[in-house]
Amino acid sequence: VFIMKRLLLILILTFSFQTLIKADDIRDFEIEGMSIGDSLLSHMNKNLIVNEINNKDVSHYYEDDFVSISTWDIKNKFKTYDDVGVVLKIGDSQHKIFALEGTLYMDENSNIQKCYNKQNEIALDIKDSLNLENNGDAWFVKKDNLQKHQRSVKYIDYELKDGGSIRITCYEILKGVRKNSDLNLLYVVVNSSSFWNYLTSN
Repeated sequence: VFIMKRLLLILILTFSFQTLIKADDIRDFEIEGMSIGDSLLSHMNKNLIVNEINNKDVSHYYEDDFVSISTWDIKNKFKTYDDVGVVLKIGDSQHKIFALEGTLYMDENSNIQKCYNKQNEIALDIKDSLNLENNGDAWFVKKDNLQKHQRSVKYIDYELKDGGSIRITCYEILKGVRKNSDLNLLYVVVNSSSFWNYLTSN
């Protein structure tokens, strides 16, 4: 009986420890099959990656430390998003993913509620994937802080225990104000702890 109780205790502790490890692990959340910590080489050809890194008209550089590139060339693989940006460390031959940026354009003439519904769906997926106990911090940008082509901006933010962060944003767009920007859009940003620390300290 003592041995059985001891085995049961070990099993319970082991299960609890595994659950604790899994909880709040940003690597458990994917955007189009890509996760923080993956090598982009597992998803995209090296030549395409290098071409995007060197395309300074499209890529966004964070000084000489990180670069955000588009994975537009593999968009035929995507099931949800229209484009996915990937943040890489400059000079890293393994092209490890430090952040992910998913963009989804809403249908023309769709109201903002469709974006909110998708935003809530993604928030629930994040909560389930990372075993989070909260629903995130939802809030609207003040009207005075909106850009001229924006009618409203709604965020749902997650600050993770490992130091990473996730933000899901719905942008309600005023038509005809900015060229080629008439569609409401949803934007999901997943930052690793190291990249988030970099952003907040620079």
